[in-house]
Amino acid sequence: MSALQLAHALISLLIALLVPVTVYFVTGRAGAEIVVLGVAVGFAYWYWGPSWPPI
Repeated sequence: MSALQLAHALISLLIALLVPVTVYFVTGRAGAEIVVLGVAVGFAYWYWGPSWPPI
């Protein structure tokens, strides 16, 4: 695994973790739907990468 692939995987994992953490800090609660949202956004970033959608 190259350094770029590793960085990409770590960024998508951080997105998946930081979405629910940020919502919890802002609102004081994070339900299951927020955790699922974080996982979905992190997975989407991992799958499509930073180059989708084309600009």
